[in-house]
Amino acid sequence: MTRSLFRFAALALCAGLLFTGCTPAAPPAPSAPASSAAAESDAPAPTTIPLPDPLPEPLQPTEEELAALTDAIEEQFRGDWERPGYYLSARLDSVRVIPPKEWEDLQLPLTSGNTQLEGKSWMDCIADPGGCLLMAQTTTEYAPETIIAGPQYSDGVMTHVYLAVNSEEGWTIADDWRYYQGSEPPEPSPDPAQEELGLTRNQWVMLQHQTRALALSGIFRDLDDPLTELTAEEWANYLYARSESWFGLAEDGSTEAPAGTIFRADFTDRISGEDPLPAALENTEEPLPAPCAACEEIKTLLDADPNAIVYSRTGDVVTATLTLPLESGTIAMEYTFGLVPDDPAPFSRTYLQSAHRL
Repeated sequence: MTRSLFRFAALALCAGLLFTGCTPAAPPAPSAPASSAAAESDAPAPTTIPLPDPLPEPLQPTEEELAALTDAIEEQFRGDWERPGYYLSARLDSVRVIPPKEWEDLQLPLTSGNTQLEGKSWMDCIADPGGCLLMAQTTTEYAPETIIAGPQYSDGVMTHVYLAVNSEEGWTIADDWRYYQGSEPPEPSPDPAQEELGLTRNQWVMLQHQTRALALSGIFRDLDDPLTELTAEEWANYLYARSESWFGLAEDGSTEAPAGTIFRADFTDRISGEDPLPAALENTEEPLPAPCAACEEIKTLLDADPNAIVYSRTGDVVTATLTLPLESGTIAMEYTFGLVPDDPAPFSRTYLQSAHRL
């Protein structure tokens, strides 16, 4: 499945600061995943807006004021961007004032249905209390786990337009428009290790996440068929460790992503069908994620030593060699992973085939 299939409705934003006259827009509800074709058909058809002549002269925020507005815009994104496992990368690239000569090209509706603007259009707000339009460009890229689970918002390079006004309370964001289609982000240079292994970006990211989770869950024994050999306790440990990159833990202690989806993605090469049920869980309830006894010690060691895990590849099998000097004794493990390619799979990834103690 190509990135273009994940062009959904743009990131939902909200402006949380109140001011006199034109007040901030109420946050829109998140949109459901949709193909690019569906997203385009659902988007409002742009229309040319006849603008008055002469146009109101926008206020020009100072360098310090524009920096503060940029911080406020980035903060709106940050809560979503910082969700564990959600984005591989996300950033605010630029924010600039849009000059009046570009307003008509934006094809903005004079009224947007924002009831908190007290009946004013965005042009009214620019004239009184005074303000301007800002254009922000963001670049976001999903982690492979997010692609598997079905992302909720757009990735890629996106353009967003904001109405900023200046009142007695200072500069604030009053409204925003989120339906501007973006473009593909530039392909980043591959990690040298990824390039050496001949892996896709998604395979390389998935491999690192899976190996780290195996280490954090304390799975340090021989496994020839993980789905049938892992115990319920080991599954609980693994789900806890894997929640770093599968949207974290829900309030009830379960993983936010369905456990069956995690099992299928991490331990099988299947791309469709029912989620597998590990043998240890056939006659018992699915265990809630729980950290293994040495989880924090292992995490400290992994974070301190980037060479604690070394990767190699032979044919279509990648081997991760883990060495951990635990207080209870040094652990040495080999985990072997199979490769799922982009085609015919909807996404490329790795999956655990076996584990062996060295």
